[in-house]
Amino acid sequence: MVRKSGPWRALLDDVASVERSGMAVSVGLRCALGMLPPLIIGVATGYVGDGVSAAVGALVVGFVSFEGRYRSTLRNMMLASVGVTVSAFVGAIAAPHLLLLLVVLAIWGFLAGIAGAFGPGMSMAAMQAVEVLVVFSSLGMGIEGSVVQSLWVLGGALLQIILLVLTWPTRRLDGEMASVGEVYRRLSNYARSSPRTAPAADQLTSGADWLGDPNPLGDPSAIVALKELFQLAQDIRLSLSALVFEARGEFDEAETESQWAISFLQQAAVLLGAIGDQLSLSTSLKAKVRLWSRRHRRLFVRSLDLVAPEADASRPILGLLARQLDRALHLTNEVATAGSRVVLPGLNIGNQGSLDETLRRRLRGLGKVLAADSELLFHAGRLVLVLVAGTYLAHAFGLANGYWVPMTAAVVLQGDFSGTVQRGLARLGGTLIGAVAVTELAALVVPSHGVLIVSIVVLTWCTYATYRANYFLYSIFLTSDVVAMFAIIGSPVGSTSEERAIATALGGAVAIAVFILWPTWRRRLLPKSLAAMVRTQGAYAKAVLSCFDTTHADDDGVLDVEELRVLSVSARSSRQLAATLLEGMSTEPGTQQAAVATAGAILSQVNFCALLALALNAELLTEHQFFSGMIELGNAIEQLACYQADRLMSFGSMSDPEEVGPPPPFPSDLVASTVLYRQILELVSSFQELGALIEQYGSVVLMI
Repeated sequence: MVRKSGPWRALLDDVASVERSGMAVSVGLRCALGMLPPLIIGVATGYVGDGVSAAVGALVVGFVSFEGRYRSTLRNMMLASVGVTVSAFVGAIAAPHLLLLLVVLAIWGFLAGIAGAFGPGMSMAAMQAVEVLVVFSSLGMGIEGSVVQSLWVLGGALLQIILLVLTWPTRRLDGEMASVGEVYRRLSNYARSSPRTAPAADQLTSGADWLGDPNPLGDPSAIVALKELFQLAQDIRLSLSALVFEARGEFDEAETESQWAISFLQQAAVLLGAIGDQLSLSTSLKAKVRLWSRRHRRLFVRSLDLVAPEADASRPILGLLARQLDRALHLTNEVATAGSRVVLPGLNIGNQGSLDETLRRRLRGLGKVLAADSELLFHAGRLVLVLVAGTYLAHAFGLANGYWVPMTAAVVLQGDFSGTVQRGLARLGGTLIGAVAVTELAALVVPSHGVLIVSIVVLTWCTYATYRANYFLYSIFLTSDVVAMFAIIGSPVGSTSEERAIATALGGAVAIAVFILWPTWRRRLLPKSLAAMVRTQGAYAKAVLSCFDTTHADDDGVLDVEELRVLSVSARSSRQLAATLLEGMSTEPGTQQAAVATAGAILSQVNFCALLALALNAELLTEHQFFSGMIELGNAIEQLACYQADRLMSFGSMSDPEEVGPPPPFPSDLVASTVLYRQILELVSSFQELGALIEQYGSVVLMI
């Protein structure tokens, strides 16, 4: 949804808002406990500084555990452990030589910038390596001392990995079950909300994330059942889209014959909600809920008999959805029984080849990252600049804790203006409050080592817990945590707090200045994203229509479901990306609201095209008819979509794409098929209406 408030008010609202779902209390506690052994060992042996180095290793690698689920998290943490160890050694060696340090920072910054091509986990691991490099560049020591400190950092990092693996047996499959439950709850909300367009583009994201990397100690049968439940949710999503198409007339109060579809949607919403609730409940309550969901099943079957006794024969989608829901209930009860078991003798590591294939695919795509217009390349360049400029300014001003300048600039810098300013404001405000709070507390009492250790662990817990919930609160706790770690090695708290506040302000200013000088405005990226969205939606529509062609009649109804799912995921991802860019564009300074409104209208129209394509895809899962000329019709739709995409990219340039002709006439036997004819007719009309919106968007862009 596009913001209606001004960009600066929206930024302040983001700084103050707390995302409750982002609170990580249990994960934060596990990561915070990784700080305890190094600090205790350091104080007990008298090597407090070494213990703090190990705690730093545990702190930074703990953040990497927030990305991924199981095997992917373990892989990222192991890579991060190696990265922070090397960074600690190199940073300590290069510290006395400013020119060498600037070169090393530039290399590290560039690598961290392009690491985003390999996923958020790799990007996070690379950024932690950069932060450790910056921190240890403030020490400056010989080779022997650098080796010792880097080994302490490695020890703390490995401790976090051990704590992570130890929690796997206790987690069972709760996360996987809850993620699939969230998918079904969102399907329930969609069916209940009287929708007019396709389901949300990010509706299936959480389930795909968890089931792509399940718990290696989880029961294999439960994992298989959960994956089938997730695949079933994708099919149910198609069936719901078909019902929404039928029910649109009643939603608009223009037709009464669609009442059966609305009643069916409402009953389906109840059952989908029951499935989602059951999967999300704790294991001890699942047996009770199984009986409750069975009662919902009986009520649903009875309501089906009452609502659509005649429609079921003429509209096979009803029978399809009823069978899908029945299967989902069966699988849900099966998962509830098996999901609490833990497999200890041997690890169910899943398909490791899939991870290797993913890595190879991302390596093949690395060339695109290095293209001249790559957004990641721009971000890598900005990251190099903030690290080099921040370090140089810290040395020029002679700041005692000057490393905080480049580190603040690096973590504040985001890929968009709004995120950079938001983080800059939150980081500055959080640092000032955290520094003042710890300074005042230290003035009242002189804490012992024991009190400081407990304080550091508690503050670290709060830092992790608020990391994804609110960056402002996270900055408060992080600053307090760092000042407390300086206090335990004997650094004056007051001077540390003042210097850190100055360095934070300077680092935030560097990040914002670099982004303004070398920007990546969302409004410049949006036309390309909109074009990709239209193009992928056209490819999906073509594939669906082609499956109705008579050339497939001899296939005994065999459908390449996987190919359609791949195209559907591509279209869904492109719609999600366009929506994200539109959201970011609305908060950028200088953005014209007319451009936001017209781009939003294009997105809404494509969502409607997606609804129609999904509804037709659902019909393919039933015993449907085949028609001649559907391949030609699908090709015409794709050509029209490609023309519209090229038109979006041509605004402001000297060349226009070659226009395409009208689609071929509909087959006569298709016209006789009432339901399919209406769906396909509206699909073609929707793509044609999309052209008018694109021309309107072009006129606005050219005026700007």
